[in-house]
Amino acid sequence: MDGVGTFPFGWVREPGGENWQIIWDQKTKVLFAKGTKSKEVLEIGKPSTWVEAKAFADEVIDSPGRYLARPADKAV
Repeated sequence: MDGVGTFPFGWVREPGGENWQIIWDQKTKVLFAKGTKSKEVLEIGKPSTWVEAKAFADEVIDSPGRYLARPADKAV
């Protein structure tokens, strides 16, 4: 992501782990989390407006486990 047309909404910090920046791309309408250590990008959703993206990002920040669990994290 080149940063043009993107809106950073905040951070989720995993204790002793990854730090995720929550970003919305207005061109693609994708809300994603980008890991600062791993550089991994997780697509979280596709809110169509900035207002919806901000509300969704706030929900992700408040409940990161619902949105940022990677497939390996979900294994039992």
